[in-house]
Amino acid sequence: PIGMALALALAMALNRPLRGIKALRTIYYMPAVTSVVVVSLMWKLLYNKDLGIFNYLLSFVGLGPFGFLQSTSMAMPSIMGMSIWLGLGSTMILFLAGLQSIPNDYYEAADVDGAGGWHKFLHITIPLLAPTTFFIFITSIIGSFQVFGPVYVLTQGGPAGATDVAVHRIYFEAWQNLRFGYASAETVILFAILFVVTVIQFRYFGRNVSYG
Repeated sequence: PIGMALALALAMALNRPLRGIKALRTIYYMPAVTSVVVVSLMWKLLYNKDLGIFNYLLSFVGLGPFGFLQSTSMAMPSIMGMSIWLGLGSTMILFLAGLQSIPNDYYEAADVDGAGGWHKFLHITIPLLAPTTFFIFITSIIGSFQVFGPVYVLTQGGPAGATDVAVHRIYFEAWQNLRFGYASAETVILFAILFVVTVIQFRYFGRNVSYG
């Protein structure tokens, strides 16, 4: 939800006919087409306890240094922060496409009726973005269960198993413990969980989505 809210805000900010706006869209989208390993290594440097930029900035307000990736309480939030940033560009592009598909006539009619920006957002933008939002919500849930690259590069499931997510556990069982049958069973269970979650979402949320 945090990533979706940020992406929507960014898409609305970039949905303007301004000079250089296409270049800005490209810049924000770049992380989505960059290797996950490269991005993870970059964030590993940013999180570094001694040389990282985050601890350097926190030192100005008398905080830190923090071992973002060495703390059992901070490692997972740190990976989540990086994952949100990594997916921001692609989610923003989807929201931008949804915003540009909304006919401008609705906003013009709302202006004639004296509606403010907040009312237009609540009663025009949000309802007409429902199909896009639902699609992003579904794929985001599925993607959250499939996180592997950032965990493998940044923490390898540590510290003390704090970031040992499902796909990393499957990889570890298959290629470290050589328990391929066990890993296959975990894969089937993961698929079943995702299937059930997706069906529930379509059943209880998809019915409220209008596509036309």
